[in-house]
Amino acid sequence: MRTRLLVFGSILMLTLISAAFAADINGKWKGTLQAGDMAVEQNFTFKVDGGKVTGTMSDQFIGEAKITEDALKGDDISFTVFGKTEQMGDVTLKFSGKVAGSDEIKLAMSFAGGGPGGPPDQGGGPGGMEVIIKRAK
Repeated sequence: MRTRLLVFGSILMLTLISAAFAADINGKWKGTLQAGDMAVEQNFTFKVDGGKVTGTMSDQFIGEAKITEDALKGDDISFTVFGKTEQMGDVTLKFSGKVAGSDEIKLAMSFAGGGPGGPPDQGGGPGGMEVIIKRAK
């Protein structure tokens, strides 16, 4: 019984320590996604509570959409954005990447969507495109 309590306490402590060392990405961020000859400005607002990330992402195509299916573990971040575009209908944007210091996040983005008759995958699968976002000042 004492061993179980010690193991449980150790696991709990490690969980709390890892949450304490999660990167602080709270606030507004912006970057430009380069897609061929097109540049798309993307804006993010993040709010972190433990390992959970909430917030919004906006760009010229989907407007503003909520961040879902999120995780922040140390410097690793991943989240999904569901949006709707005029040209392609419903789209799913999947982001994953690493926080680099206190003012930069390097993200890989892939997206799927297009609605009826639209292209099923525009991003070339996971990590299809890259965007570096910086803390807005």
